[in-house]
This record gives sequence, C-alpha cells and structure tokens, in this order.
Amino acid sequence: MARARAADRLNAVLMFSVGFKLSAMAGALDTVKAGDYIVIQRQDYFKLHKVSENGTVNLGKDILDIGSVIGKPVWTTYRLEQKKGGRRNYQLKECSITDLKDDSITMSNNSTSTSGTDNRNIVDDGSSQKLSMEEIVSLREEGRSSKEIVGTLIENSTTFHSKTEYSQQKYLKKKEKKYFEYITIRKPTLRLIAEIMFRLDQGKIFGLRIDTLSQIPTAVNLHAHGKYIVFESGCQGLTAAALLNGLSNEGRLVYVHLGNYPSKQALLALNMTPEQENSLICVNIYNLLRKLKSECNGITGEEIKLEGIQETSTDPKDIELKQEISPKEKELQPALEEESVKPETDNKKGADENDQPLTSSDQENSCQNKRKHSESGNDDGSAKKKSRWEVETDRAVSTLHAKADGLVIACREHPSSVLKALLPLIAPSRNFVVYGQVREPLLELLQELIKRPDVTNVRLTDTWLRHYQVESNRTHPLVNMTGSGGYLLTGVKVQPKDF
Repeated sequence: MARARAADRLNAVLMFSVGFKLSAMAGALDTVKAGDYIVIQRQDYFKLHKVSENGTVNLGKDILDIGSVIGKPVWTTYRLEQKKGGRRNYQLKECSITDLKDDSITMSNNSTSTSGTDNRNIVDDGSSQKLSMEEIVSLREEGRSSKEIVGTLIENSTTFHSKTEYSQQKYLKKKEKKYFEYITIRKPTLRLIAEIMFRLDQGKIFGLRIDTLSQIPTAVNLHAHGKYIVFESGCQGLTAAALLNGLSNEGRLVYVHLGNYPSKQALLALNMTPEQENSLICVNIYNLLRKLKSECNGITGEEIKLEGIQETSTDPKDIELKQEISPKEKELQPALEEESVKPETDNKKGADENDQPLTSSDQENSCQNKRKHSESGNDDGSAKKKSRWEVETDRAVSTLHAKADGLVIACREHPSSVLKALLPLIAPSRNFVVYGQVREPLLELLQELIKRPDVTNVRLTDTWLRHYQVESNRTHPLVNMTGSGGYLLTGVKVQPKDF
C-alpha cells in the first residue's frame, strides 16, 4: 500500500511535469524577459516576482539567483545548486523530467516495507534521531540531494519503522516540503495572482476571494468587444485585471479611480501586451465627471451630479500636498489676475502713444516676427501640450459618448454616491455589480435602488466556499478557512417609463 501511494504521488509529479512541457511546446514559446513578472512555484507554494538581470529572490531562508531564467521559456523546471562559499545561496540549473524522477523524495518510502499498527508506544522526546543538528546541516552543505538526506534521516531514526503507515507518509511529506530542491517558473495568470494576493494579505485586496472574483465578469455580462467601467479603491487593480483579461483588442475598459494614480499591481503582474494597454483607460473620477458635465449634459440624457462625492484623496501624501499648495495658490491668485490684465493695458497705452498707421515695411516685419514666433512654439495662441491625465480623460469621455456596457464598483467607501454618479454612464439593459466586504452598506444601497424606477432585478448575494482535504480513507475540511469572501450587489439598468 505504501509503495502504491508513493507511485501515485510520483505519477502526479510526472504528469505535472509533462503538462507544463507540453504547454510550453504548444504554439509559440513564451520566454521570460527582463522586467516581466513570473510566478515561482515550489510544491504548493507560489510567489510573484519581477525579474531583473543579476537579481535575487528569497524563498524562505534560501536566496536564489533568478536572473538566469531570462531568455528561457516558462514552465521550465530548475534545480537548486548551492554556490561555493554560500550557505543558503543557490543558483538555478535547468533539469529534465528524469532528474525529477530520480530525486523524488516520495520514492524513499519504497525502502521501508514495514510499518507499525499504532503509535501509542512512541514517545516524542527528541531522542529518536541519532544525527545531531550539525550533522544534518553538513549533509545539506555537502550538496547532497533531497532524496539522500531524507534516506539518511530515515536510517538513523529509531521510531520511523514502528510508526503507522499514515505517520510515515506525514513524516515524508514534511521532509519533502523542507528539502525539496526544485522550482518551476510559471506564467502569471489571473487565478494565480488572485490566490497569491489573498494568501499574502487579505486586507490589501479588500477580502476579495477567487470565487467571488470569478463571479464579477459573469454578473456584469462581460463580452470581448464591450466597453466597461470599473471604479476601484483598495483592491490593487484586481477587479480591473479580471475584466481586462476577458477583453479583446476592440474592447475598452475605463478604470476610474481616486487620487492621482490608480492601483495597478494586479494589472502589471499580468504582463499586459501593447494591445491590452491600449484597451485600458485610467482616469480620475472627479476629472471624468467634470469633463462630462462641462462638455454637455446631454451625453448621458441626464445631469451628472458631484454632490454625493467629496473630492478627498485617501493617500496621505496627496492630503499633505494639497495642504501645502492651497495657501500658496490663494496668495498667488491676485498676482496672476494682475499679470493676465497687464499685457492688455500695456498694449492700449502703446496704441495711444503711437497712434500712427504702420507702413508696408513695418507690416511685413511684424508678420515675419509673428511667423517665426509661432514656428518656434512660443505663440500665445498655440495649443499647449496636454498632460497624460488630460489625454486619458479625453479618451474616456470619447469612449463613454456611446455609453458603456457594464459597471463594476469595488471600493472601501460607501458605494451609494459612486453608483449614483456612474450609473447614468451605462446604457439601458446593462448590468452593474457592486462588491463589498461587509453587507451593511450594500443593504442600505439595496433599499435605495429598490425605489428607483430605472433599476430592476436587484439582488444581494454571498458565496459559501469550503476547502476539503481528500485522501485515501480520510476526508475533512481544512482547519484554516475564511468565513466570507465578500458580498455582491447586482442589478440591471432599464429605461424608466414616462408616466
């Protein structure tokens, strides 16, 4: 039985290796370039990392030279080889499937054909292992493989053969996790990015779990050629990445945010192509609504109001910047007004003093001077070069002229004012989704939307998810689980009937 389970585990490892080899062979090979994000997999542990030349990455206490993966295809497996003189410093060496098969720790269980019936007579007093800690560390410093180290530990253990079969497997799994010396470079996907961010810190992504994230594109009725609006604050761009991942080159995503810069950690981790970057439009919510309101209120068929949204930034640096700049602007405002009036008064004075017609030669000289002045780019009438945020605002306004196909809101603030401001920007018979980590603000918004004549099919849902550990003769849920993955408020905008 022990050999059969060890063989099954080895087959799973081999199928995993064959799978990423075949995926790398299919189509064009995706190679790792400097500046790209990669996912480093070590058994069931995943880490997101940005590759740089001569860069390193920490995996626990181990330091790896990750620059050697540049130019190599993804789904490549590497073996950790210890550097000379470096205790926990490793360099990566590309290996094959046969190397992974020969050094599999699970095959060490084949050398032990005996097992006990119970563990009642085993006392965990720390004296069962004959090797000292210094001797175990020296085995690793000598460059021994993980299989050899685990085999040596089993040979010098006085209680391993008397343990039950389940205890032996648990012991091998623990040692395999500690001494496993292979990593796999994977391409970042939305699922991996969401799981890594959720595992590191749930608070940074507003408790957005992968099962809830997967329901958002479905609830908003995402299709590849559509135009969508995402308002997000506090999720590191995860919802925007979920929608952008499902859009084609013809689709457009207007990423509305607070503050000066959007949170794009998840978007950058996707290694966006130039086509995806062109489909993404990042714009500040205040600039967008002001631009729409200043151009014409007839764009959306109704007036866009800013009463429900206070123009305050959540970034402390932005708050300090506003506190420093606003007094200076108040002091310089009279001086700026005088400067704008002074040239006109000076020109009038000059015209009164020199009240004589210009000759033809003077007119030609003045025209030449104006032409040179305009060609040099210093003409007062020439258009100033727009900044990036102005260009993005113009792109967002032109995109929303025909109205969007859906709206997604995921913010730490109360979503009521945000939804009221952005709901007129989507077309009738289009869906909207509001995500919240707690249900009380969504319940208040639900009561408001029920009374509106332009909204129907409003629903508030949550998802119950439980992970189970399924193995032979035992199945039980995991001990550490999240109580909730957040709540989704969904609805459909309709054209209200004129009474």
